[in-house]
Amino acid sequence: MDKKGWIGFGISLVLLLAWQIYVEYHYVRQQPAPAESTFSEETSPDQQSSKTPEESQTLGPLESFEKSPDLGKEIISYLENDKIRVSFTSWGGGIQNIELKEHFFRGPNGKENILLNRFDEEPLLNLSGWDAKYNLSGYQSESKEGKVFFRRNLTNGVTLERIFSLSQDYQIMMEQRLINRSSLPITLPKYRINMGLASPIHVKDAVQNMAVNWLTLKGARFGRIGLPDFNAAGFLGLFYWRGPRTVIDSPNEPLRWVAVKNQYFTIVVSPPSSLPPIQVEAVPVELSQFPSEREGQNIKPVGIKAWAYFPEMSIEPNSILSVQFKTYGGPKEYARLKKLGDHIDRVMEYGMWGWVVKPLVWCMVHFHSFIPNYGLDIILFTLLLKGIFWPLQSKANRNMKAMQALSPKLKELQARYKDQPDKMQAEMMKLYREYGVNPVGGCLPMLVQVPIFIGFYTMLQGSVELRNQSFLWIRDLTQPDTIFRIPSVGLDINPLPLIMVGTQILLSRMTPQASENPQLKVFQWMPVFFLFFFYNFASALSLYWTVNNLVTIVQTYRNLKKPVPVLHRVKKQKSPHKISLMK
Repeated sequence: MDKKGWIGFGISLVLLLAWQIYVEYHYVRQQPAPAESTFSEETSPDQQSSKTPEESQTLGPLESFEKSPDLGKEIISYLENDKIRVSFTSWGGGIQNIELKEHFFRGPNGKENILLNRFDEEPLLNLSGWDAKYNLSGYQSESKEGKVFFRRNLTNGVTLERIFSLSQDYQIMMEQRLINRSSLPITLPKYRINMGLASPIHVKDAVQNMAVNWLTLKGARFGRIGLPDFNAAGFLGLFYWRGPRTVIDSPNEPLRWVAVKNQYFTIVVSPPSSLPPIQVEAVPVELSQFPSEREGQNIKPVGIKAWAYFPEMSIEPNSILSVQFKTYGGPKEYARLKKLGDHIDRVMEYGMWGWVVKPLVWCMVHFHSFIPNYGLDIILFTLLLKGIFWPLQSKANRNMKAMQALSPKLKELQARYKDQPDKMQAEMMKLYREYGVNPVGGCLPMLVQVPIFIGFYTMLQGSVELRNQSFLWIRDLTQPDTIFRIPSVGLDINPLPLIMVGTQILLSRMTPQASENPQLKVFQWMPVFFLFFFYNFASALSLYWTVNNLVTIVQTYRNLKKPVPVLHRVKKQKSPHKISLMK
C-alpha cells in the first residue's frame, strides 16, 4: 500500500476503535431507564409507542404489575431431564425459570448453574389481557405422569387449561386448551404472552448481545431489537437525532417465533402457526436483584424483556380450542438450533459472515472431539490455516524482498519527480512492470486472513462451547485472561493481548519496506491501537492472533535470511506478425 492507503487504513482503524470505546461507555455506563409496557395497534421498530390511558388499564405497566386478589397460595412444581430443570408456578400458570444443568457461572457464592428468566417477576408464557387490569392470575395446579397441569376459569365462562411436558434436551412443550361449554360462541379479546427476560451473566457483559429476535410467518423475515436501541441515537455522543426510548414494537405482522437472548443463551418460543402472534413489544428492565460481583460494587445491569401480542379469537359453542407452544431454553449452539428447524438458527446472527463462521464452529467442535482442550484446538486450527497459506505467505515475502531490491531505483524516481506526483506514480508503476514486481503483493496474505479474523470475532460473540474452558493461565476463553487487578486504579492485567501486540510490532519491524518514508514508519506501530480493541475481549481471539503472529515471524525470519534477489527486466512478449493477403 502507498502512503495514502496507509493513512486511510489508519483513520478507519482509529474511528473503529473510537466507536468501540463510545459504545462501551455510552451503553454500559448509561443504563436505559425502566420501561412502561403497553400495547399499540401499529408501530414500527423505529418509533416510540404512545399509549392511551384506556389501553394502560387493560395491560398495566411493568412497575405497577397488577396481581389478581384471587392468586391463592403459590404452588411450585418441577420437571427435569438430563439437560434442564424447569420450575413452574401456579401464579400465572407458566415457567418460573429454567435451570441449565451443564452450564454454570462463577458468582459471589462460587459455581452456580445458569438460570434463564432468573430475574423476571412474571412467569415465562404468562398470559394476560383476559382478566381486566390484572397481569397475573392464579391457577389450580397438579403434577402427575411427568406433566404439570394448570387450570382456571375466565370471567366469561371459558376454561383455560395448560399442560406442560419436557421434550428432547432443552425443549418444553405446552398444550393450551380453551373450553367453551356454553351454547353460544365466545369471543376473547386480544392478549399478550410473556416471552421472557434475557439478563447478562456478568455485570460487564456486552450489552450489544442482549436482544429480542423474531421471524415472520410469511417471507421468513428476521427482526431484531437490541438493548442499545433504547438509548438516544447520535454520533460519538456529540450529535443526537433521537432521544432515549422506553418501549419498542415490531411491525404488525404474523410471526413464526420470538426469542430473547444474551451473549450465550436464549429462550425461543414457537407459537402455533394457526394462531400466531402479530407483534412483539420489547422493554429494558433494570435488574435490581442482580448480585454484586465485587465488594462495594453498586452497578445494576439492564436486561431486555419481550411480550408477544395475539389478536382476538372466537371459540365455537360446546367446543375445545387446543394449540401447542414449543419453547427452547438453552445454549446458543448452532448445530442444536439448526435441528429445531423454522430457521431458529438465525438467532446466532452470523449475518454476511456465516460462510466463514459456520466452518469455524464445525472445525472447533470436531477438533475438540479428538483433543478435549479448546485452547489446544485453537492453536492446532491456527497451525493448520498457516500451513494452508504457507506458500502464499512465502510468495509475499519474496515479493517484499524484490521490493527491497527495487528500493534504490524507487528513491531515484522520488527524487527526480518530487514536484510531479502524477508523473512519479506513473514512472513507479512502469518500473514495477519492467521488473515484474507487484507493489501490493505483500498485503495479500493479510487480506486473505481478514475474513478468518472477522469470522473468529463473530463466532466468539456467541460461542457457548468456549465458556469456562481453561488454557494455561486463562480461566475462560470467552473472557479476558486477567491474572490480577490493581484496585487503586481499577485496572485488570491481561497478559495475552500484551504478548499479541508485542509479536505484531516485532513482525511489522521485520517486514522489509520499499522506502524509508517516516510516515510509513509511524504505521509500524499501528498494532498498539489493537491493544485497546483486544484488551478486554475474549482471550480466545488474542490466542489465535498471537499464534498466527508467531508462525508468521518464523516464516518471515527464514525468508529474510535469504539474500536480496538480483532483479532483471521482464522480457516483453513479441506480438504475433500480422499477415495480410494481397490480391
